[in-house]
Amino acid sequence: MKPVIGITSNIDATSHTLQNTYIQAVIAGGGLPIIIPTGVERDVQQLTSLLDGLIISGGGDMNPLLFNEEPLQQLGSVTPERDTNELTLVKHMLALDKPILGICRGHQVLNVAFGGTLYQDIISQSATPLLQHDQKAKREHPTHSVHIEKGTILESIANAEKILVNSFHHQALKDIPSPLIVSGRASDGIVEAVESTDHRFVVGVQWHPEALRQSDDQVSIRLFDAYLKACQERMVAIGYH
Repeated sequence: MKPVIGITSNIDATSHTLQNTYIQAVIAGGGLPIIIPTGVERDVQQLTSLLDGLIISGGGDMNPLLFNEEPLQQLGSVTPERDTNELTLVKHMLALDKPILGICRGHQVLNVAFGGTLYQDIISQSATPLLQHDQKAKREHPTHSVHIEKGTILESIANAEKILVNSFHHQALKDIPSPLIVSGRASDGIVEAVESTDHRFVVGVQWHPEALRQSDDQVSIRLFDAYLKACQERMVAIGYH
């Protein structure tokens, strides 16, 4: 039986959207993807009981009121209903110790769910020069490096001290609460990956491995494989075969 993987989606005035690369990455890794719309938080217990894993997808900015800050001038578009939906989903999945993979915005949602904060705009809030974190190159093309911390889940997946990633963001993690630890940083100090030390598999990455996977990036393939393996193991542990 394949693990059922919920993937959160974007919402605008008329539709929900999700890049096909997320869906194909789950299918290629042996999972059964289910797209989660905004507005289902009232039924979160039923929904999370059906899921074996959760992927929090990329998208727009998070509402800074969620981490007790007023909005800066450089803040982009926010979707409060999506914030509420995803934070509720994450907290319930954490309580069930079901695997979570946060991607780009999802990496930021994870941090806020644990009680952390974000830089609303790294360019205006940084005291030092930054790399280009909103790349002009194609999505499947890596443009900057990430240095990986030893002894982390990410290191076991990458099997390297440094990897190349793609980058499409202007917000980033600031205060990172326990049990999250930093597992990867860009050379300019921006936190590019975190993971929980208290859960089976809770990993956030600031880049888009689902897009890099399309170009046969081996680290991205192994990341999805490791995530889906954790979902499968969770199924077996509770008696699903």
